[in-house]
Amino acid sequence: MNPCSKLKQKFDKADRLEQDVEKSVSIRHKFQEGMDRNGFARDKDRILFTRAFRRLQHKTQMFPYEKGDHFRTRLTHTMEVSQISRSLARYLSVDEDLAEAIALGHDIGHTPFGHQGEEVLDGIMSGEDNLGKDIEIQLNHGGFKHNYNSIKILDVTQLKYEDISGLNLSWQVLEGILKHTTINRHPKDECEECGKCWDIERFVNNKELIERLYLNHDFSVTLEGQIVAIADEIAQRQHDIDDGLRGLPSSIRISKLYEEIIGKSQKIIEETKLSLNEKIGFEKEHLHDCIELLNELVSTLEQNKKSKNRTFKKVSLIRNIIEFFILDVFATTKYNYNKNMLYMLQDNKKILNVEIVCFSDVAEKLDDFIESYIKKQIINSYEINKSNGKSKYLIRQLFKAYYKNPLQMPHYTMELLEKKIKHNSEFFSIKIKSNVSSERRLEDIKFKDGDRTEIDSFISILKLEKLNENMVDQESFLSHLSEFEKINNNDSEKLTSEQEKFLKCLLENNYAFLSTICDYIAGMTDNYAKKEFKDLY
Repeated sequence: MNPCSKLKQKFDKADRLEQDVEKSVSIRHKFQEGMDRNGFARDKDRILFTRAFRRLQHKTQMFPYEKGDHFRTRLTHTMEVSQISRSLARYLSVDEDLAEAIALGHDIGHTPFGHQGEEVLDGIMSGEDNLGKDIEIQLNHGGFKHNYNSIKILDVTQLKYEDISGLNLSWQVLEGILKHTTINRHPKDECEECGKCWDIERFVNNKELIERLYLNHDFSVTLEGQIVAIADEIAQRQHDIDDGLRGLPSSIRISKLYEEIIGKSQKIIEETKLSLNEKIGFEKEHLHDCIELLNELVSTLEQNKKSKNRTFKKVSLIRNIIEFFILDVFATTKYNYNKNMLYMLQDNKKILNVEIVCFSDVAEKLDDFIESYIKKQIINSYEINKSNGKSKYLIRQLFKAYYKNPLQMPHYTMELLEKKIKHNSEFFSIKIKSNVSSERRLEDIKFKDGDRTEIDSFISILKLEKLNENMVDQESFLSHLSEFEKINNNDSEKLTSEQEKFLKCLLENNYAFLSTICDYIAGMTDNYAKKEFKDLY
């Protein structure tokens, strides 16, 4: 038996935050007797059947999806990560359903046009981009990051129950999805409470869930979660090369690529052999085995590069790269388990204190080389940059349009904004100047059938613009607008004065406005975003 099987997560009802509601959505019948289906398998299916998952079909991975049917989209990338994750989970004897659930949900929070859309939304939500001075008061509202947004979609936005939000997934799935990529803007040891890291409380506000995300670790605390993170790396390396060879045939020659990878691999082998004598025991044995594995890759590539069939050469290169990395991760994980078994678990639970699923030193050097090659030869290409520039412009213009006139968004989106404002009014209720009534408050205004003058005043308040002209009885507080940033970083429960509560409410309403636009755009597919842009402009 693989020793890593001792780290296999076993589902428990307590792994879900809401345990009682599960009975309300399931059919109960004797036919279910003998049907074995654990909670992680249910989580996998819940993610698979969401609208957000289906939308991945038309979201960019690297090349725009309309470039051709053979290029990866976020959906096909997700399926490849899922398969690699299942394979590694099976080889390491841990829970395949949990690994697959994490893999299926890991990119569900991505924006249209991939990282390009993400960067634009992050700039706006962190207060770095004022949309060409359209945003008069720039505030850091926690930024935007696709893995954080994935948690928001799965735990807040998606509807499954009548009385609670989200899909009620197990904490292991949500924690693994969050940790599949970086959770800080920079390494933790370089962070000095800069205030610019992504704020989890801006994406989910359930404190019990936040505690279960183990944010003191920047890697997943389950073996299955760590598997998905490395599977994402493996999938990206092979399909970026595959798509690059197809999309940039004039820039990337398959024979040249073979020579580059073989040459770098041979250099890694020679460099590693020099340090081999410094190792002892199991460390030396493992490093020797990793060198031999890379030698096998070189021998296979040397043989395949002689083929005159370009398609075979490309397919075999991709296959060999995947196989090499999977074998290396499998062996290195077992080695790390044996090396760290005495102190890697927290409180005798299956909570990992160390990251053990990773590449060996040998494979990591090859991975770094391939990643660097992709950035230089593919990401830096004219075709990719032209597409990326257009994508960023389009997303920014969409946000600008909705910011200037949010009524251009659908009614259901505006109703979500109304609910957020109503929730904030429970903390402090702001009076609005109105020709209809002297007692009108923000929470009374309806976008669909309200008075247009009131709606315009409402929107100005949400933008923090012309506050004196649009609010009643709060003029004395407005001299303290310079304290916005300080108030913005405070826990609302600690605010005592009416002035502080008023300012905090203004800030939360501003966040509600911006985040509503952000969420609407983030949920779009590439083609829907283009349609909206065409309709608006």
